[in-house]
Amino acid sequence: MILRDPVHGLISFEAHGVVARLMDTREVQRLRRIRALGHASVAFPGAEHSRFAHAVGSAHVMQRYLDRVRSLASDIPASDRIDDDMAQVALAAALLHDVGHGPFSHTFEAVLPDGRAHEEWTSSIILDPGTEVHAALRSLDPTAPELVERLVHGRSPIRHLARAVSGTFDVDRCDYLLRDSYMTGVRYGLLDLDWLLTALRLYLPPGDTAAALAVDGEKGLTAVEGFFLNRLYMYRQVYLHKAVRAADAVSRALFMRLRELGPQPGTPPALEALLRGEQVTTGEFLQLDDAALQEAIRRHAEAGDPVLRELAQRQRDRRLFKSMRLSPEVPQATAQARLDALLREAGHDPRYAGCVDRVEIDAYIEDEALMVLSSRGRLQRLLDASPVMHGLSRETFVHYRVLFPGELRERAASALADLR
Repeated sequence: MILRDPVHGLISFEAHGVVARLMDTREVQRLRRIRALGHASVAFPGAEHSRFAHAVGSAHVMQRYLDRVRSLASDIPASDRIDDDMAQVALAAALLHDVGHGPFSHTFEAVLPDGRAHEEWTSSIILDPGTEVHAALRSLDPTAPELVERLVHGRSPIRHLARAVSGTFDVDRCDYLLRDSYMTGVRYGLLDLDWLLTALRLYLPPGDTAAALAVDGEKGLTAVEGFFLNRLYMYRQVYLHKAVRAADAVSRALFMRLRELGPQPGTPPALEALLRGEQVTTGEFLQLDDAALQEAIRRHAEAGDPVLRELAQRQRDRRLFKSMRLSPEVPQATAQARLDALLREAGHDPRYAGCVDRVEIDAYIEDEALMVLSSRGRLQRLLDASPVMHGLSRETFVHYRVLFPGELRERAASALADLR
């Protein structure tokens, strides 16, 4: 099986291997109908790529990781080497790690704060005997669904493999940074994947029986620094873009209104149940995708309730809230009280017409398991080996904005002037 990919070039998998079998399942095909970056296309028109493309890319990166580990087999105990059966489990975990995402990806979890996280739905989809994913895995090995589900969550007897699926720079992040950068048209996420893989090392810590991951200090330190810097830049410039955050805020308000109103024409039954805080089956959840929500929003744009109608029209027609930066020192409660007063004075319900949006990003949180290995076998913490990472570990970046209807821009500038 050979695929063309804009990020990785030609991607190939065994025609009868686990990836080929899983790609044809309805649960994986559903990922074609879920955008990886949610509402990001409101700011970056090219950001229309799907979770399916990301899943395939992640499996490809895992395949490259497995090739690299095979070349290092002589450096590690036999128990840490990856045989053909475990390689199939690893490829399946990489492909399926995001299979539980809801419509608009992470946005769906933000608008349903009481709902299950996508990781939980991933587990349900893999373990549910009624899914095609489960059947495809069991056709390889009766124990495969349980092995894949554990590995997706970073649990495996092979420690370095667990970290490759769920770790500091795992196959997921290696693909989405490259893919999101390419599709949004920015140049911040361009990590040097080839050199990063070449610089990976496996070593046996003193007194331990399991191999751990390290980076060649002479070859790979710059690539590792670039990885973390690029991830930080993508958050600051893409994932937390003011228009994207505004679109997310409109969605949260829309779903809040739906929950308050109760069943409305056009709302998918599974979504109605989730809004009521009820449990839905795996099959019912899988009926939800971007198309289902977009059709619901189209129907809500004609709703009898004026608040729901306006929010749906805002989302559908990109009439998003405007934003204004606030000083990081301003207490969030103070900003919220000032915004609420402004909205009430203008005749808006503060619950639906705006919000205070504050996000704090730690540039780097130390991963004690990630070490730097010199050519002489000396081990160092990444923070000790890299002045760049040492500096980043001390930095917290704050994105702090107030969101409000565009027609209130001048009044907001006056009312919030001393908070900026």
